[in-house]
Amino acid sequence: MDKTSPAPSAQPPLGNPPLAGQPLAAILTFVLIVTVLYLGRGIFVPLVMAVLLAFALGPVVNALRRVKVPHVVAVIVSVLAVIGFLGSIAYLAFSQFLSLASDLPRYQATINEKLRLLQETFGGGRVIDRLVSTVDNLGAQMSGAAEDFSIDEGEPLPVVIVDNGMSSLETAQSVLFSIVGPLATALIATIFLIFLLLEREELRDRFLKLASRGDLRSSTEAMNEASTRVGRYLLAQASVNIAYGTLFGLGLFILGVPNAVLWGLLATIFRYIPFVGTIVIASVPILLSIAVDPGWTMLFGVIGLYLLLEVISNNFIEPRLYGNSTGLTPLAVLLAAMFWATLWGPIGLIVSMPLTVCIVVMARYVPHMGFIETLLGSAPVLLPRERFYQRLISGNVEEATELAEREIEESGIVDFYDDIAQPALQLAQADIAGDLADPSHRHRVVDTLAEVIEAIEETEETDQGDGIARVTVFGGKTELDHAMALMVGERIRAMGHKVRIMAPVALRKEGIAQIDLSATDVVCLCYLGEKPEIYARYAARRLTRLKETLTIVGAYFHTNARRSERNPDDQIVLATTVSGAVNAIASALGEETATPVVSESALVNLRMSARALSSQAAADPDVSTLLRKLAQDLGATVAMVTFVPLSDDREDGRVAAHAEHLAHQVLDGTGSLSIEDLQHSDFSHLRGVVESGVRAYAGVAVRLNDTDLGAVLAVYDQEPRVYEDSEIDRIEAGAQRLASELRELIARQEAQEKEAID
Repeated sequence: MDKTSPAPSAQPPLGNPPLAGQPLAAILTFVLIVTVLYLGRGIFVPLVMAVLLAFALGPVVNALRRVKVPHVVAVIVSVLAVIGFLGSIAYLAFSQFLSLASDLPRYQATINEKLRLLQETFGGGRVIDRLVSTVDNLGAQMSGAAEDFSIDEGEPLPVVIVDNGMSSLETAQSVLFSIVGPLATALIATIFLIFLLLEREELRDRFLKLASRGDLRSSTEAMNEASTRVGRYLLAQASVNIAYGTLFGLGLFILGVPNAVLWGLLATIFRYIPFVGTIVIASVPILLSIAVDPGWTMLFGVIGLYLLLEVISNNFIEPRLYGNSTGLTPLAVLLAAMFWATLWGPIGLIVSMPLTVCIVVMARYVPHMGFIETLLGSAPVLLPRERFYQRLISGNVEEATELAEREIEESGIVDFYDDIAQPALQLAQADIAGDLADPSHRHRVVDTLAEVIEAIEETEETDQGDGIARVTVFGGKTELDHAMALMVGERIRAMGHKVRIMAPVALRKEGIAQIDLSATDVVCLCYLGEKPEIYARYAARRLTRLKETLTIVGAYFHTNARRSERNPDDQIVLATTVSGAVNAIASALGEETATPVVSESALVNLRMSARALSSQAAADPDVSTLLRKLAQDLGATVAMVTFVPLSDDREDGRVAAHAEHLAHQVLDGTGSLSIEDLQHSDFSHLRGVVESGVRAYAGVAVRLNDTDLGAVLAVYDQEPRVYEDSEIDRIEAGAQRLASELRELIARQEAQEKEAID
C-alpha cells in the first residue's frame, strides 16, 4: 500500500488563503512584491547567490572547524577556494574560446562542401541556395581579409580612419561598464557570502526571533527543513552536473570534436538552467561537428552522446539522488524558472529552483500560506482513500479502477478493501450524516464501486462449483452498507464458497420472513453507520428465529466501531474490517484463517496476558542474560522481548505502546524490521518513541508455535544507526535461542492460570 501520502496529523494547520475575501488587496500585494524584487535586483541577486553559496559552503566550514581551524580562517579559506575554482574555470573557458575563434576559418570549406551535397540531394531548394551563397560570400570576405594582411612589404599599407560617432573615451567607458557590472555583482555576492558565513549563527537567531512570533519550534523546523532540502539539492545537482559535463566533454574528445573541454565546462554550467540549458549548449558542438567532419559520423555520434546522457541522468540518476529534496512538481519548476528569469534574467534561471524550494518550505509553516505548498509542492494533497472517494463521486470508473489496480498490485486486494475502499465509503457515510449527499450522489458512489469491484475481482481465480450458498451477506440499512456487503461477499466468493449478497430491503420485517435460510450456515450483517449494534441485534434475533444454528457475524465498519459498545453475551461475532469479517466467516465455516477470530472480551484478556509475559521475560534471569549479551555484542542500548496478540488488528498507535506497535509491524510484515531513525520515520508520531529517546530499531519475530500470541526480539539504540545484514542475522540467531525459553515462560503462565481457575 502506498504510504507516501502525508498524514494530516503530521502537517501543520494550513489555514485559509491569505487575505481571503480581499482579492484586490492580494493582487496589489503580489504586484508590490514583484515590483520590489525587480527594482531591487541589483541587491537581491547577489544576496540570493550569496545565500545559496552559504548553504553549499556551510558543511565545508563546519568540517574545517571540527579540525580546530579558527572560524575566520575557515571562512576565508572556503571563499578563496571557491574564487580560485571559478577563476580557473573562467580562464580555461576563455582560452578555449580564443582557440575556437582562431580555428573557425579552417572549417569554411567543409561547410561549403556539405551544403553543396545537400543542394544536389534535395534538388537545390531556395533555403539551401541561400546558405551556399552566404557561405561563399563569407569565404570570399575571409580570403580577402587574408590577402589584405599579406601585402608585400614594399607596398604602402592603406589606412582608412572611420568615425563611428564615438570618442575613445566613450568606447572605453562602454567596454568598462560591460565588465564592471558583472564584476560588481560578483564582488557584492562575495562580501555577502563572507558575512553570512561569519555571522551565520547570529543571523539565524535574529531571523528566528523575527519570524517565530512566539512559535520557536515551527520556525526552527522550517529553517532546518529549508536548509536540509536546499543543501541536499545543491550538493546533488553539483555532483550530477559535474559528472554530466565530464562525460560530455570526454565523449566529445573521443569523437574528435574540437575544444571538447570548453563544451564540457559549458555543459556543467548550463545544466543549472532548467529544461533548456543542455539543449542550448549541446546545439553548439552539434553544429560544429557538421563543420569539422567531412562525413556525418561525428554529427550522429554527438547527437547520440547527448541523448544517452539525458536519458540516463533524467530517468535514473536524478530521481535517485534528488528524491524528494526539492518537493516541487515539474510544472512548478517550469513556472518558477519562467518567473525568476523574467525578473532577474539568466541568474534567475539558475536560482529559481532553490529559491522556490525555500518559499514552499516556509509557506508550510507560515499561517495562511499553505496554499503555496498545495499549488507548487510535490506531496500528494489527497490521501489514497480521498482520491478513490473522489473518483467514486465523479463516477469515473476507469480512473477508480486504475487506482484500485495500482494499490492492489502493491499490497493486495484485502489491504485495498481495508485501507482504501472501506475508508472511502466511511467518507461517503460522513457526508450522508452531515446532509451533504443527495440520493443521486449515493447511488453514483455505490454503482461506481460495484463496477470497480467487478473489474478487480475478474482476475481472481475461484472455483465455486455447483454447491449451495452456505453464506449470506446482508447490506444492513443503506446502499452504502450494501456496497460493503459486496466487498465481503466477493472476498468469500474468491475463497471458493458460494455466497448470496442481499440488499438492505431483505432485512426489513416483511423481507426477513421470505428469506430461505435452510442451506445457510453463516450470516454476515454489514453496517457502516453509527450504533450498528442496535440494528444488528434486531436483525440477529429475527434471523435466529428462522434458524437457531446460524452463526451471526456483525461487520461494523463505522470509524468509531472499535470504541462502540459490544454485545455482552457474545452472540454476534464482531469484525471491523473487510478482512476481519472474511476471517470470521471462514472460521465459522471451519477453515483455518491467518488471523484467529476472537471476541472483544477474549482480546482484552490476550492483551493483558501478552503484557504480563513481556514483564516476566524482562525479569527472567536466563532471558535477561541473553538480552543483555545481545545488546552488548551489537553495541545497542537495550534489547527486549515484546509479546502481542496475533488477532489484535488495532492500528491506532496512540493506544498501543510503541514497542507493541512496532512488534505488530514485524509480525504483520516479513518477520524482520530495521529502522535507522525512529524520530524521522513513519513511527515518529508514537508518543513512546518521542518520550523514550529511542532512535534506531531492529526487530525479528520469535517462532512460538502459538496461535494466540506472537513475540518479537528487538534491539533499540539511542543514536541513529543502520543495522547491517550480519547484525540482523545475529538478532535472528538470538531469537532462535530465546524461543525455547519463551515457550517455557508461556507454559508456566498457562499452568498458573489453570491452577488459579481450579
